[in-house]
Amino acid sequence: MPTLPVFSFLIFLAAAVAAQTAPQSAPPSEALRLLNEVTQKYADAKAYHLEAIEEETSTNELRRDWRKTVMSAIEAPDNRYRYEGRSPFGSAVVVSDGKTVWKYHVHEHLYTQQMFGTETPRISEMEELPVEIAKRLRRNLAHLADRVKSATLLPEETVAVHGDPRRCFVLHYTEEPWEKPRYPDFSQEVTVWIDKERSVIVKTLRRGQAYMGFPGSSARIYFLQETTTLFPVVELDENTPDSSFMFTPPADAKLVDEFPTTKAFRQRRETDMAVDSKAAAALLGKRAPEVQLKSADGKAIPLSSFIGQPVLIDLWAAWCEPCKDMISDLKKLYSQVGDKGLLFLTVDHRDDAATAANFLDVEHVPWRNFHDEDGAMEKAFNPRGIPFQVLIDRDGKVVFYQVGDDVGKLRTAIAKLGPEYSSVSLPASTKPQ
Repeated sequence: MPTLPVFSFLIFLAAAVAAQTAPQSAPPSEALRLLNEVTQKYADAKAYHLEAIEEETSTNELRRDWRKTVMSAIEAPDNRYRYEGRSPFGSAVVVSDGKTVWKYHVHEHLYTQQMFGTETPRISEMEELPVEIAKRLRRNLAHLADRVKSATLLPEETVAVHGDPRRCFVLHYTEEPWEKPRYPDFSQEVTVWIDKERSVIVKTLRRGQAYMGFPGSSARIYFLQETTTLFPVVELDENTPDSSFMFTPPADAKLVDEFPTTKAFRQRRETDMAVDSKAAAALLGKRAPEVQLKSADGKAIPLSSFIGQPVLIDLWAAWCEPCKDMISDLKKLYSQVGDKGLLFLTVDHRDDAATAANFLDVEHVPWRNFHDEDGAMEKAFNPRGIPFQVLIDRDGKVVFYQVGDDVGKLRTAIAKLGPEYSSVSLPASTKPQ
């Protein structure tokens, strides 16, 4: 989870490296139109099956690192999904049939089984790192164009995918940095290969200079970073067999209540929560601080103007992966209680306003978003990091305060707002009909 105001250890994407292939004379607007049309297909997909092979190299005069990650992601309606990933950090499988969620750590030979909606909060365990990347495959492809102002068509190429030649359009563009206000020069050169016949992305290449920084030091160690991703399977809105969402544990796998790494993480998280508790104690049960929320048209709207209805505010950023995961969870919540009077608001923190707006637009987020350019929300509520949620009741009092992504605790708090919200504490798949 990112901390405020900046990570203690970050790899920053910096000055881009020029493309090596001469561009065609096609107008940039045509290339950008094509990119937007293709990425929108991924955004609109109600079901999908993606497989990806990612290879990353980092080089400078004194180093050369290479790693490979193999991933698969399948999603279908009714909370069904299957994510698999293998990397140098470990291998894992996460499966849901809409009622039960299984997590399997390959190298530990351990697995867990929980009712959907009651799983432990997301935990960055080494075994599950490639699975987390797999979960974001569709979303990342859907948002390829978010930070692109113009693109160029390069000469067409044939890409071999598992030996199958695919004739492709080739697009090239410079991707704007996530935190443009703070790091305006950090960008990447991106090349995208689009299958001409199917209009799907079969390959991407990201290339740019990067550096590592260390806590307490102003030293910068620069290197060239290249990431090539091949997509041998791309199926959007096609039928997926039910067997994809079933899990049969291997004979040598043992069922456990939680993984050893989960227990260790939970203990560290409890320490962090003690810090959050101090900030929460200063606000819970009291009138929410006044904050001027900046709307898309530049107008300032006082938070107190919403008194009379309960309000859920989520502080997030487009550069924060856990925040974007939380947006997906909030959309599911909204589908349950959005018509019951609970007002949903998101506030993008220290973000480029256009980038944040593009992300929410592609994700079809139905509520209003505000821009926290000067950090007013951070100053008023003093969260330790993001994502951060605060729930305010009809009287304008703070009744819930959370740094993180524990959807279960958020559901419980919403259920206490009144009888009309009581069913929200249940997972969506078990909610009374």
